[in-house]
Amino acid sequence: MIELVLTINDRDGRYAEHAGVVLASIFSNTQQTINVHIVHDDSLSDENKLRLTQLVDAFHHNIFFYHVTIPGDFLEVAAGVNKIDYWTIASMYRLLLPQIIQADRVIYLDCDILVNMDINELWSVDLGGQYLGAVRDQGVNLMEYFVSLGLNAELYFNSGVILFHLNNIRSRETWYQEMLGFMRTFPSITMPDQDILNALYSLNYVQLDLRFNTFAHPELDLENKIVHFAGDGKWWNEDSPAAPLYQKFLAMTPWAPGFIPAPASVPESIIPLDPPPPPQEEQAVAPPEPPAPEIPIPDPPVLEIPAPQVEVPEVAPVKPHGRKRRRLIRLRRRLRLRRKLRLRRRLRLRKLRLIRAKYRSRKRVKLLKRQRAAKNKVLKPAKKKLQRVRTIHTSRSKRPLKRTS
Repeated sequence: MIELVLTINDRDGRYAEHAGVVLASIFSNTQQTINVHIVHDDSLSDENKLRLTQLVDAFHHNIFFYHVTIPGDFLEVAAGVNKIDYWTIASMYRLLLPQIIQADRVIYLDCDILVNMDINELWSVDLGGQYLGAVRDQGVNLMEYFVSLGLNAELYFNSGVILFHLNNIRSRETWYQEMLGFMRTFPSITMPDQDILNALYSLNYVQLDLRFNTFAHPELDLENKIVHFAGDGKWWNEDSPAAPLYQKFLAMTPWAPGFIPAPASVPESIIPLDPPPPPQEEQAVAPPEPPAPEIPIPDPPVLEIPAPQVEVPEVAPVKPHGRKRRRLIRLRRRLRLRRKLRLRRRLRLRKLRLIRAKYRSRKRVKLLKRQRAAKNKVLKPAKKKLQRVRTIHTSRSKRPLKRTS
């Protein structure tokens, strides 16, 4: 059974519709049963929850809702991140999936994704002991930015499509503290969730084939790919080359006028965060009842559950030798980068000082010349008068003396 996660912050009321189209594109290409996990906040309305439930029931899959309350220490640290208001706090929900979802592995997708292939191909990737599987980022290579964060540009991956191995992440007991520490150390990060995931897991992940997360462009062949409409050009825009596909899958959802809902299924189950329940596969889900038009569809109950506060362990756990060695290597790299940055700053300041001193010396020379010229201008009449007096005195002294007797 495939475990799929979408995170929703539905401030304008349309994000849930985009999430529904993503699900319709997945269901149209995948035969295997899927457990859909919706992680959301207060912005997701009861009406849109019902529509998502109707959509999943129509394709005979299962859906679970998780109302998330962000832990206080996480909110406090995230508030200091410069770009958090631009991306919204909801973009950080994927960082907390090891706490929220109790499955072994999950596929995470952004809601600007077109799945035009059997998603079971992604689910079948063997992660082994790695933390996740992702595709290298295809955006602009900001080498200086990556170096300033201690990240490797050759390993930097995109966070729009990720196959998480949650058990492997949970076995790394300090993952939550390391995440908070990175946000405290680098509050100027521009892509918070993606930068944090790379800082924690980029040295131990499976690099997936490009077709599992291909950035959209006008000449792209959309067949047998997971297409990511990153940036401003979304596939629901009328001028997008993929707009016909969006409309096709939208017609399969309850947001389309002619949608016929399936009969209501058993009320959704909410997996509590603490203590962890049995594995997801062991939960028995009753099959849908036969159609009964005269029976109204009840609103599915939703249990609101906060994510637990993670306590900092008093004694750091003993790590395996290999992991400790990798950590030391990362720390040494960061120290070397910091030294290089300090040296660059010093050289830059020294150069600025030299330029300023040179500029000041030139200004000083010009000022002295002006002062000297002004002084000469003032003294010139006095010098001329003094010269006349000296000339008269000299001429008188040279006259011969007259004899008086």
